Amino acid sequence: MIRALLKKVAGNTRWYQFFAWLYGQYRADYKQQYEPCQFRFFGEGASIGDNVQISRPDRVIIKEYSIIGKGAIINSKGGLYVGRYTGVGFSCVIWTSEHHHRAAKTIPFDHGSDLKPVVIRDFVWIGSNVKITPGRQIGEGAIIGLGAVVVKDVPPLAIVMGNPGEIVGYRNREHFEKCKAEGAFQCPRVEDYVEKMFPMYKRRFKTEIEELGLSDY
Repeated sequence: MIRALLKKVAGNTRWYQFFAWLYGQYRADYKQQYEPCQFRFFGEGASIGDNVQISRPDRVIIKEYSIIGKGAIINSKGGLYVGRYTGVGFSCVIWTSEHHHRAAKTIPFDHGSDLKPVVIRDFVWIGSNVKITPGRQIGEGAIIGLGAVVVKDVPPLAIVMGNPGEIVGYRNREHFEKCKAEGAFQCPRVEDYVEKMFPMYKRRFKTEIEELGLSDY
C-alpha cells in the first residue's frame, strides 16, 4: 500500500525508485534493531551497534558490559556466547554453523546444517573486520587484531594477528590478574579516550607528525 501511494504521489519512475529504495533501507534498518528480550540472555550495560545482523538472537548470550560493534554479521544458528566486558569490533563476521558436506548425500553439500557454537570468554577485545570460523573458543583476556581470521581456538591472554590467525604474543599475566583482583574493568564502549602517542613514532615520523599537528600527543 505504501509503495502504491508513493508511486501515485511521485508520478515519476525515478522518484518512485528512489522512494522505494529509501523505504527498503528503512525496513532493513528496522529489522536490524534488537531488543534485549530477543536474546537468550542480554546483560546489564551490553549494547548492539547499528546495522548489525544476527540470524538467531534467541541463540545468543551477551554478558554484562559487552558490545557488538556496528556492521557485524553473526550467524548464530549454532549458538554464540560472549562473556563480560568483551568487545566485538566493527564489521566482524562470526559463523556458528556449516553446511553438511562430509559424507553428504549430494554435492557440494546436502540439506543438513552442522551446529558449531562459538564461545568468547570475558575481557576479550576483537578488532574490526575479524572473521571467526565455527566452533572456536577465544580464551579470557585474548586480543584478536584487526582483520585476523580465527581458524583455531585461542588460549587465554593470547594476541592473535593475520590470516590465518597466529599467536604473536601474550598479555602480561601478572598485570591482567592484578586488574581482575582490583575490579579494574572497562566497558569496551569508551566515550572519551585519553590520546597518547608513543615516543618511538614521534622519532620515526617526526616531520609527518608535525605536519599532522600531533606533536603534543
